[in-house]
Amino acid sequence: MQLVVPEPLVVADDVRQLLPDAGLVRGRIVRCTGDAGLSLALSLAARATQQGSWLGVVGVAHLGILAAVEHGVAPERMVFVHPPNTSREWSVTVAAVMDGFDVLIVAIPPRLSSNDARRVQARLQARRAVMIIVDGGTLPRSISRHETHPLHADVVLDTKTTSWSGVDNGSGYLQHRDVCIRVSGRRVAHQREHLVKRPY
Repeated sequence: MQLVVPEPLVVADDVRQLLPDAGLVRGRIVRCTGDAGLSLALSLAARATQQGSWLGVVGVAHLGILAAVEHGVAPERMVFVHPPNTSREWSVTVAAVMDGFDVLIVAIPPRLSSNDARRVQARLQARRAVMIIVDGGTLPRSISRHETHPLHADVVLDTKTTSWSGVDNGSGYLQHRDVCIRVSGRRVAHQREHLVKRPY
């Protein structure tokens, strides 16, 4: 019997070029790092929610509904979950969320064990969900982009803002920013960079 592989979840046109499969492949992990990482993660998940997929946001501090909506996320398709920031409880919560959600945006606890990470990754592949990892959890310090952790990302999108734009040459209300995004990871054949405009 031939295995049917689901089509990748659709992403917005302005971020499609960043992904090797031009969409979010089920069962895989994308990691968004840098100063525009959370903004990029929301943009990656937005189109899927508009088309009926559920988005679970797990352990991400200081993210509100308004910011998600400004990035195109359908608010009626988004649920916030704030688990304890310990390895075991976090991994159990994430595994449970995968049962009902197509896309997860998560912040990794500082001391995620290798065993818990393997269980989460196996569950992700079994449930055919997509995980987007961002920096910054519920503790003052989470894992930085320069540290390693046991959850292995298929695609890494490292962001760095190069300039801001808005009224009065950017000194007033900020409207968007130019971001350099470095694309790498085990599913990326050749590391590359893109300069894109992102929402504030």
